[in-house]
Amino acid sequence: MSINVNVLSASNDTKPYSEELRSIAADTIASVEKLLPIKDVDIVIYDNPRATIDEIGGIGGFTPNANVIFISLNPRHPDFEKVVKEELVFTLAHELHHTIRWQKQVEGDTLLEAMVFEGLADHFAIEATGRGKASPWSYALTPEQKKVLLKKASEEWKQPTYDNNLWFFGSKPDIIPRWTGYTLGYDLVASYLQKHPETSASKLASADASEFANDGIYL
Repeated sequence: MSINVNVLSASNDTKPYSEELRSIAADTIASVEKLLPIKDVDIVIYDNPRATIDEIGGIGGFTPNANVIFISLNPRHPDFEKVVKEELVFTLAHELHHTIRWQKQVEGDTLLEAMVFEGLADHFAIEATGRGKASPWSYALTPEQKKVLLKKASEEWKQPTYDNNLWFFGSKPDIIPRWTGYTLGYDLVASYLQKHPETSASKLASADASEFANDGIYL
C-alpha cells in the first residue's frame, strides 16, 4: 500500500525546488487520503518542459496506468515559481484520482468514459484542494460550441475506439477544438452533481460513465 514520491533532481533548474516539491506532494497526498484511499502509486516529478501546459505555469500531469504518475515541470517558465504550489497540488490531486478510478477497475475505453474520467478528476481536485475554480481545459468552449460538440460526441461516445488526440488535444482544431473532451466531461459531471447534491466527486470514483450521459445538457 505504498505511495512513493520521486523528485528527480539531476536538472540544475529543478534541484532548488526539490524539498518544496516533496512537501507539496506530501500535503496533497494527505488531502486526497481524507476523501479516498490511495495505494501502490509511484509519483515521478521531473524536469520535462515538452509535457507541460503553459497556461498553468509550466506544469503537466500524465497517468499511464493505475500505479504510475508523471508530473512534468518547466522550472524556466516565467510563472513557475509564482504558481507552482497551487498548480502542482491541483494537478497531482487530479492525477491521483485517475489512479483511484483505474484501480477500481472501471470498465470501458470509450469516448464517454474518457470524458467522465477527466471530468471527475477535475471535480475531485476541486473538492480535495478547496480551490474554487477549475483549470482552463474545463472551460475551453463557448456555449454554442458545447451544444454542437456534445451532440457530435454523443453520437459516437459508446463506440469501442475513439481518437483521443482529436477530442482532447486538438490534433485537428478546425474539426474539434483543443481540450473539447475535458470541457464536455467537466460539464457532464457538473450537471450530474447539480442534480444530485447529496453526492460528490469523491463518492463517484467508481461510478459507471453511463450515469453521466443521460441528463441531456445542451441537447
